[in-house]
Amino acid sequence: MYFKAEKFFVLVIFFGNIIENASKFEFAWHLIFVKDPAFLSFEYCFIKSVNRSYKYISLKANIYEVPITNESAKLQISRRFRSYMPITIAASQNLANPMLRLLEEITTNYTNTNHKCPYDHDLVVDRLPSQFLSEHFTNILPLPPGDYSFNSIWYSKNIERATICIYSTIS
Repeated sequence: MYFKAEKFFVLVIFFGNIIENASKFEFAWHLIFVKDPAFLSFEYCFIKSVNRSYKYISLKANIYEVPITNESAKLQISRRFRSYMPITIAASQNLANPMLRLLEEITTNYTNTNHKCPYDHDLVVDRLPSQFLSEHFTNILPLPPGDYSFNSIWYSKNIERATICIYSTIS
């Protein structure tokens, strides 16, 4: 009887680890389009692979017309079927929404943008790890495996200034 219970316990631990490690978020590549070079430019934007398990993305936007007092952004997640098709996620104005909570945690922990207007400095995303995004996109907001695109269009004074597209894979 004790031997059967021990085997069952080992099987539960083994399959639990397989299920826990089954989903993995990885950065694939990125594109940046600057619509107004007189307004901003990107000093750097890169995806760095430190080793097989630790990858991160960093970027720095130099802003030439400061202070910014009226900014907005359009954010979209698309999944690739035959082409990239948008995913609809019900949005609300509270942080109970998983996408808004993710955005709030990114701005708090990995950027210097977590304050109200005006922005009078360059904008930096510093070492946003793929493990952090993997936890959100596979556990909190369970997206199925596939290729995804995260698109953001940035506006200031209702003029489109830049577009950032980050392509990734959830396996």
